[in-house]
This record gives sequence, structure tokens and C-alpha cells, in this order.
Amino acid sequence: MERVLIVDDEEDMLWMLQRNLSKGLPNVEVLAAKSAEEALAILSDKSANLIISDINMPGMSGLDLLTEVNNRYPETSVVIMTAYPSNAYENEAMLSGCLRFIEKPFDIKEMRQIVDNVLKRDERFQGTIDGIDLLDIVQFNGLSGASAALKVTTIEEEGMIFFKSGQVLHAMCGSLTGEEAFFKVLAFQGGTLQNMRGVEPPVVSIEKDLQTLLFEAAVLNDELNGEETTETTSSPIAGIDMDSLESNPNDSPVAALSDSAFEVDDALEQVEDLAVQFETPLEEEIQVQSEAEPVPVAEPEPKPNASQERQAPRNQTKETENTINTDATLTQTEDLEMTDIQQILAEFTNIEGVHTACLVGRDGFLLDNIARTGIDAEMIGAIASSGFGSAESMGNQLGQGDLNMTMLEYENGPVMFAPVGTEAFLVIVADQETNLGWIRIAIKKNSKKIQEVAAL
Repeated sequence: MERVLIVDDEEDMLWMLQRNLSKGLPNVEVLAAKSAEEALAILSDKSANLIISDINMPGMSGLDLLTEVNNRYPETSVVIMTAYPSNAYENEAMLSGCLRFIEKPFDIKEMRQIVDNVLKRDERFQGTIDGIDLLDIVQFNGLSGASAALKVTTIEEEGMIFFKSGQVLHAMCGSLTGEEAFFKVLAFQGGTLQNMRGVEPPVVSIEKDLQTLLFEAAVLNDELNGEETTETTSSPIAGIDMDSLESNPNDSPVAALSDSAFEVDDALEQVEDLAVQFETPLEEEIQVQSEAEPVPVAEPEPKPNASQERQAPRNQTKETENTINTDATLTQTEDLEMTDIQQILAEFTNIEGVHTACLVGRDGFLLDNIARTGIDAEMIGAIASSGFGSAESMGNQLGQGDLNMTMLEYENGPVMFAPVGTEAFLVIVADQETNLGWIRIAIKKNSKKIQEVAAL
């Protein structure tokens, strides 16, 4: 039985992953911990093949947990997830041995695939090979079409090169990324190599193919060694010994170049002789075609005089101006199609199965929405206000306090309500089989944002 340990201080996330992660993975047991400290306590009693941890948690962070796991349980793989992505966090996590850095909310199917890949990786060969060159590993990953992360560590610095399907797509070293980081890592002298299969690049910062990168790296290496490769390859006279040239002019490269020049001249003369053989017939053929089919020359259209230009239709000019103004108005309208509130509501409709997200005032007035075609959002606002008010009233009558979230389940899917400030609430309409955990997380994440943007 394989074990996956989920670490997150958000109970909704733990509940959602525990319930859904192992579907389709019958040999996987999912454990849960609400903190990094609790996770270490579980690991002291039970081993885990993979840890999926949030990065921002009270007490010990996900990065601290990653460091401890690498020190105590080096065979355990770690995936970091966060709702607040940062390049600094991502680079630190990757260099510390993190397999993937995933932004919330994510597709549960993608997470299942990551788990499946990590667990299958245990079936591959593992070991250490001494005396291998860094370029050999880079070329091997390219030839094998690997998706992997190559970590290179020296006494003073470390860097990583990311491959996908054999192509280098990203590299990082200290504050450097992209090609600069790639060439920096290849210039390392000695150190340790760790080639982690199945790790995909977090971003794409390199677009050149691998062979071009290796060629440029070789040129840079030659330049560092003091070899003027560019001059040698571009000038056939580079490197000539002038003393030898004066003493033996006939054996010099210049003399050889002169002989080659004469040979080229002879070849050009032969080409010119062949051209002469075809010159007359070609001219005659052209003349025959010219005589037989004279080409008509189109007469230029008369230009309008100054008065005609002044009389050039003012109505047409006005129509053009109106068209331009109309186009400008349309462009402005298109730019305003996605309001600030709608951009936040789009995070709900991006969740698979959610098709409508509305912000409704407590008086039933629709403030903003993103809705599936054919749905009357205005009607949703008017009807939902009474349902939301009833739910609030029920909580108050029962002494349960303020309403945080409520859900009504229907035959075709759920409808969820959540207050936003004191003057509005969210209405989320979804299909059956929608992941409700993602909706809860998105509501918690975005309620305050909507409140600030809408000035509620």
C-alpha cells in the first residue's frame, strides 16, 4: 500500500483531497495533517511515499517541512501547493528538492496524475554513477525525451535545469533564470548531480532547442579559455605566421588562396561560355513573343483637380469619422466587458462544473455576474435574495450566529450562497459532480477581494 500525506491548515482542502485524491488509485492510502508539526509526528510512526503540503501555515511552514523531510526521510517526495504563488518561494522549493510547485486552486485530475507518476517512479532504477560529466546528463535527457529536473550542487552554489520531452525549457541559478542560468550551471566545475525524473518546468524561460544551447555553451567555454573561436572560423587568414610567410611566400596560405582564386575565375569563365550559347535563342524568343503579343499599357487615371479634391464628399468624410468613432466606442466597450468584479467571479466559473456566479445586493438587485448563456441572472438575483434572507433568519432564530455559507442541493446541481460584507452576497450555481470543496475554498479566498473591489 502506497501512502500520500496531505498537510494543510485549511480543513476544506484536507477534506476535499482525502475524499477525492485516491479515486482511480486503489493502492493509495491518503493521510492528513493540519500542520507541519503533526505531519512530522505521523512520519515518525508511518512512512509516506509522497507529501503534498501547503506552503503558508501557522508555525512551521511548508518549506521548513520540506527541509526536515529531506534531512530525515530523503526517500519521501514532496509537492508544494499554495494560493499565493511567488517566484522566490518557487525557486527555493525547487532547489530544496520539491518535485512540483502547484498553485491553488488546481485540477484534482492533474494532482492524481502527479501522484501516479511519483509512485510509478519508485519502480525505476536508482543509484549513483561516479565520473559522469554534466553535459552527458544534459544530452542523455535530450536524447531520451525526458521530463526531468537536473539539480547541480557545488560547495558554493547550486542550480537546476528543467527538461520537458527532451527540450530545455527553464533553468535557474541564484537570481538568474533562463539562458543565463543554463550557461552558468554548465560552467560549474565539479559537484554533485541529481537527475529527478517526472519533474516538469514551473515556467518556460528558454525557447531555443537543445543543440543550439549546447553549441552556444561550447563557444562560451572556448572564449573563457582564451580561444578566439569566432575570429578563427570567420577569417581564413587568422593564425598565419608572418615570419614564415616572408621566408616561404609560395608555401603560404595566401599563395594557396591565390591559386584557389584562379580556379574560381576559370570556373566562372566556363559558366559565361555556357550562358553565351543560350543568349541568342533566348533573345530571339523574347522578341518573337513581343512582336506576336504586344502588351497593352494601362493609361493612368486622371487625377482630380484641386477644386474636385476640395469637393470630395464631405458626407463620406463624416461617415468615415462616424465609423471611426463607432469603432472606438466598441473597442472601449470590449475593454470594459470584463469588470474588476467579473475577473474575480471568473475564478468560480473556472472551476469545472460551475456555470454561474452572481454578486447580488441584499435588496435583490444584481450587482454583477458571469452566467451561462440562456440563464437570467436578474431573475436569480431577485429570487435568491429571499432564500438568502430566510437562511439568515433561520440561523438567528436557532441561535447559530451569523451565516457563513449555505447550500441547496437540487436534481441538476447545487446552489451556494455566501455573504459578502453586510450589503451583498454571492450566488454560485453548479452542475452535478462539481467539486464543492473547490467552491468553498474559492469563496473563502475571494470574498474579501470582492468586498474591497465593490466597496461594500
